Amino acid sequence: MARKAQTARQQASPARPTVVQLTAPGAKARRGQVLAVPGADVALLPIELPTKLRGQNRENVAHRQMRDKFGIDPETVDLRPFFGTKGSEEWSRVLVTDKALISVWRDAIDEDALAILPDYLTLPTAPDVWTVAANAQGVSVRLGPDDGFGAHADLGAILLNDALEACDRRPKALLRIGEPIPAIDAIASEHGIGVETDAGSVGAKALSHGEVACDLRRDPQLARARMTARILPWRWPMAFGLVAAIVWAAAEWIVTDRIAKETQAIRAQTMAIVQDHFVDGAPVVDVRVQVGRVLASAQAQAHSEGDRPNPLSLFGQTAIVLNAASARAETASFDTAEGFRVVAILDNFAAVEDLVADLEQAGISVDLQDTRANDAGVQATLALSTSNGATEGDNQ
Repeated sequence: MARKAQTARQQASPARPTVVQLTAPGAKARRGQVLAVPGADVALLPIELPTKLRGQNRENVAHRQMRDKFGIDPETVDLRPFFGTKGSEEWSRVLVTDKALISVWRDAIDEDALAILPDYLTLPTAPDVWTVAANAQGVSVRLGPDDGFGAHADLGAILLNDALEACDRRPKALLRIGEPIPAIDAIASEHGIGVETDAGSVGAKALSHGEVACDLRRDPQLARARMTARILPWRWPMAFGLVAAIVWAAAEWIVTDRIAKETQAIRAQTMAIVQDHFVDGAPVVDVRVQVGRVLASAQAQAHSEGDRPNPLSLFGQTAIVLNAASARAETASFDTAEGFRVVAILDNFAAVEDLVADLEQAGISVDLQDTRANDAGVQATLALSTSNGATEGDNQ
């Protein structure tokens, strides 16, 4: 009975495939084995893609981005999607390696072997466990089931530290395989992560997360060729649909171009009016600010001709400048003791200085009584009067 139970358990839990390291002398992966190649030669790179893209369209965009970003030559570099251990269609990483190396690796594996994988994908891991293993090239690091890299030991320590700094959820444990690596142990200690040496104690398993699906022998164009064969009967309906889409796009482009030209003409007219009537031919940098300054200055000049400034008029002049500077007035008050005071909120201290300069240019004397930072930005308390000093004389 005991022997039957043991046999049943073995049938229910088949033995995991063995891993053959390419660096071993005369390494050859046989039937049921996995060939582990240096991870430093197979980069797993992140890429930003729209979530709605699927299939071949997603691959085409990924290839174009990688070519533009890294200057990858599709004739010499193999670039394939990394679907992850869950086979997600919303993959956001690609495996990149030299095509010549794949040819060399094919010679070191039998046809009935399971797969060619970068060595970091053969390390035992779990969702909350990161794994580090020392090897002849340096280190192999697996950042959970769906990420990893290989590098020289010193560079590997730097990359591991960067990954810990950037990750949203840190691992519960760091599994170390092989000889200790002081730099990596120090990084784990610095981040408060325990170092384990027994994979079973942290529930880490090797080749148990669908890694074989990432076999580097598989032609990355095979799925594309199958898709082409499937859609071939639909080529004429697709062609007619494409022509219709082109015609529609051309009409939309014509409308958009006309709107853009009209907008440009209106902008040119606005600039001409501002230069002729507000800035005396000077360059126009910000229409709203420059026109606001001129209007405020004109109002200040008009009110300066009276014997005594009107607080409401002064507030109106100030409001124009505040609006042009995108400042938010919190309170405004006037009394015979303190004069006219405004408390405004601006984005930063530099904006406060610019506001003071704009007010003075508009003919308003400014006494910056207080500035302080708060959650909304920078709060500035300003005591204001007209440049002729009438308000200040009355307050005294």
